[in-house]
Amino acid sequence: MSLDAKARRRYARQLLLAEIGEVGQERLIASGFRGTADCEADAYAVAADYLERAGCFGDDEGTEVRVPRASEVMRFAGNASLKEPAALVLGAYSAVEHLKRVLGIAPAHEVPTDLTLS
Repeated sequence: MSLDAKARRRYARQLLLAEIGEVGQERLIASGFRGTADCEADAYAVAADYLERAGCFGDDEGTEVRVPRASEVMRFAGNASLKEPAALVLGAYSAVEHLKRVLGIAPAHEVPTDLTLS
């Protein structure tokens, strides 16, 4: 698969990154992803947005994105008033770790359990 002119324009910044380049971008475009039934909805929405912007696509047959469950988001938040920012942070973290897995550029990690926002 080769990137067409439209894809080259859309992903121009990613193509400049040594960790991605053309081969990596082609991998991303070919990579489907899906959430799990128990993942926190807001965190998954953030992860899905980042992954789609990177070129991946949502697909029931795709690779599972490891997004934390609601209880893990609340533990990270520390209190209910920080739930939304916690979901944003953990969704972005989940997307980055998924991209690392797809690209094979570094070991992917789970969210550290000792971190909290509060």
